[in-house]
Amino acid sequence: SGLDMEYREMRLALRDFSDKATDADVALIYFAGHGIEIDKINYLIPINAELKSDRDIDFEAIRLDTVIGSLADTKGVRIVLLDACRNNPFVADMQRTTATRSIGRGLSRIDPGGVLVGYAARGGTIALDGDGRNSPYAQAILANIEQPGLEIGKLFRRVRDMVLEKTDGFQEPFTYGSLPGEDI
Repeated sequence: SGLDMEYREMRLALRDFSDKATDADVALIYFAGHGIEIDKINYLIPINAELKSDRDIDFEAIRLDTVIGSLADTKGVRIVLLDACRNNPFVADMQRTTATRSIGRGLSRIDPGGVLVGYAARGGTIALDGDGRNSPYAQAILANIEQPGLEIGKLFRRVRDMVLEKTDGFQEPFTYGSLPGEDI
């Protein structure tokens, strides 16, 4: 695990986790922080990113594809949870190098194969940080994840319902991807 990671630390943590997860029955990556979508590509933002220009994104942030790809050799179930669809603090001051480059709101929809990717909020929308120690998404996951026998699909449906209720319908978590047919 890692907290408040800089760019290099995040990349090395993903590399090391990728090695350890190869023979795992379940490999799960949970990221809480800021995310951004530029030209339909999703990025996770390390704590040392400055992002003064849209061009900086490829040099200062981690592509979501890289995170998902770090689990490619995992033989078991692969899950990536992103509590990262928050309002982007960089957009207001970010210099745009080309007028055609789009900077989206939240993270964009993805279509990963063989991996379950859970967003704290549906693609193109933002997630709330919450009032306490954890976001509404993290609170809902923590409230359900240790329940014995709870199938993973049902877990994420419960998380969705709890977050919708807690945020008065503002935030709807969403899952993308696919899992095998047996209960997990």
